[in-house]
Amino acid sequence: PPPNPRYYLLSSKWSELPGSAVIAEPSVVKTLDMATCTLEDSRGVSGAKFGFKVDGSQGKVCSGFAGWFTSDFKSRTDEEGRDAAPKVDNPVLLDTGPANGYTHWGQQVFHLTSPINLLPGEETSIDGSLDMIRTKENVRLYNVKLDYDVERKNVSSGIVLNKSKPASFLYQIP
Repeated sequence: PPPNPRYYLLSSKWSELPGSAVIAEPSVVKTLDMATCTLEDSRGVSGAKFGFKVDGSQGKVCSGFAGWFTSDFKSRTDEEGRDAAPKVDNPVLLDTGPANGYTHWGQQVFHLTSPINLLPGEETSIDGSLDMIRTKENVRLYNVKLDYDVERKNVSSGIVLNKSKPASFLYQIP
């Protein structure tokens, strides 16, 4: 029989998002210093917290989460390397986020099973945690578990209008 349709929805998808698709300030879930990190540090992410506040005045919809990476190539800042390593006179930033145009890395998109409507006069808070687990088949690929809840407040009064039950989804590499 064909796979359950949720299989396709809960598979992360490579995409090249336009900058306008990002409706909240991005949240950093992990930082690695390549001069000092260990192999164990790079194996995944566990319990990384995130939080987004979105003003509903534009009447948009949150249909998923997106992930990308940013790398900066600058002088070492750790205690051991600060004085020993060469200084980088012209640091470079590689940002694969949607606001920076096309890169072959693109972004990974994690679609929600039900979109979150963002309504005028309301502020929507989406808070949760993220786990990234390496696949056994390919150490370059990760499955992603997202746990989150949603709270809506009236912008004028600050009164909580709705708080969702916690949601939890595991997105697998197809």
